[in-house]
Amino acid sequence: MKDKSPVKKIISGGQTGADFGGLLAGKELGLETGGTAPLGFKTENGSNLELKNFNLVESDSRFYNDRTTANIKNSTGTIVFGNTNSIGSKSTIAICKRLGKPYIVNPTKEAFLTWLAWNNIQTLNVAGNRESVSPSICEKVRNFLVTAIKEIS
Repeated sequence: MKDKSPVKKIISGGQTGADFGGLLAGKELGLETGGTAPLGFKTENGSNLELKNFNLVESDSRFYNDRTTANIKNSTGTIVFGNTNSIGSKSTIAICKRLGKPYIVNPTKEAFLTWLAWNNIQTLNVAGNRESVSPSICEKVRNFLVTAIKEIS
């Protein structure tokens, strides 16, 4: 018998790519979604008011780091997808370390499931590269999370 997934909610900053893939996975899995987006629901493609449909709230700051910090604080753990040499991924990892929050980077499905259970991740923050930096990462993240979390649900 498989353990029930500890994940109850998936949050992100709403950027195109990994962030949005996480939100799509949450909806597909029937989980609560949310997170903090930059002022104006800013993404690389401009304002994305569709993020309100995923229960994101708007930060009072236009700076990405402020919304990244809020999402890390409001989660029990962060998963980072894509090239970890990007400015955003480096910043996300540094903030997780500074706040003492668990994080995992580009894991295998098995490593991810072990990490979820070990850290009792109930609110998962999904971060990583934007779509223009890593084409098709949105779909890859959605598929990864749906497949992995369904395995333990």
